[in-house]
Order: sequence, then C-alpha cells, then structure tokens
Amino acid sequence: MIQIIRQYEPLPCPAAMLTAVAKHVYRREGVRVGQSAAVVLCSDYLIRKLNRQYRRKDKATDVLSFHLGDDDLLGEIYISLQRAKVQARLYGVSYEEELKRLLIHGLLHLMGYDHIKRADRVIMEDKENAYFRTAPPRPSRRSAKLPS
Repeated sequence: MIQIIRQYEPLPCPAAMLTAVAKHVYRREGVRVGQSAAVVLCSDYLIRKLNRQYRRKDKATDVLSFHLGDDDLLGEIYISLQRAKVQARLYGVSYEEELKRLLIHGLLHLMGYDHIKRADRVIMEDKENAYFRTAPPRPSRRSAKLPS
C-alpha cells in the first residue's frame, strides 16, 4: 500500500486518513494492493530542491510524483506540508482536506494520469474531484470541489 515518511515534523501528519484515501484510490483504479508508494511529507525547502533538480523550476510546489517503473513500487510522492497549510487557508478548506487532495493528485500521476494537454487535464481533474468527494473522510459541502 503506501508508506508514509514524515520528513517535516512541525506540522501534523494524519497518517490513518492518508492511508484510507490511498486504499480508496487503489481500489477504484484497480491497482494491486501489493504495489506500494512512498509518500514523503516534507518541507518547502526539500520540495523546492527536488523541483529545481528534476523539473528545473526553482520554487516550492505542493506535490511532486516520481514514477519509478518498478512492478512492486508505483513510485514516490512528495507533499509539502507547508504548502498544504497555506493552500488550505487560500482555498477555505481544512489542512486535512488539502492533504487529501494532494495525495489523490500525486497517486493519479503515479497511475499514469497527467494534466499537460487540456483533454487529459479534464480527465484527471474529474477523477481527482470524484475521489476527493468519495474517499474517507467525506469533505464538507463547501469544499466538495476545489478550484483548479
């Protein structure tokens, strides 16, 4: 399933919720439970460093996914807890809801979805919104669909 690695301690890590969300997405996407993903909950500093190294973008981002091409390991997802906190406030949702959205987004990337082309973006956003609404815990009415 998923292995949660808490690299950044100052902010909370709702590990049970993230695991439940991952199970939901795995089940709905038909991914073998034996395929694992590492989820690294990190700082803006680390995610900026990775973004600069692998995407040549010298700025912090909210989530990065790295597909490793292994049969048993889907890949690695890095989520900046600091970005999640800022974005939660910006979108008017809870910190946990924003982490849920970021995890779903990262998992979809590992499962082959992308948002570079408009048609692909529509498919990915529809799945992301559907999983956000249906994965535990259910979001409040106000946050059921987050802005793109």
